[in-house]
Amino acid sequence: MSALAGLVHLVAPDRLLTLAGWAYDRVLAVRFQPQKNATCRVRLTGVVMVVSAPMLVRLAAWLE
Repeated sequence: MSALAGLVHLVAPDRLLTLAGWAYDRVLAVRFQPQKNATCRVRLTGVVMVVSAPMLVRLAAWLE
């Protein structure tokens, strides 16, 4: 699941930022204004999620 979420972060960072803006507006009633490098940070988060997914699977198997 983490790898799938990571791929979404890599492929569609602008859509995720738009969704975050909508959620902030609707749920928190505050304005969401992404900064200049927000798209790069979202993609970097995706890379971390994709890379960490296999490690988390191995850790879960080891803990069982």
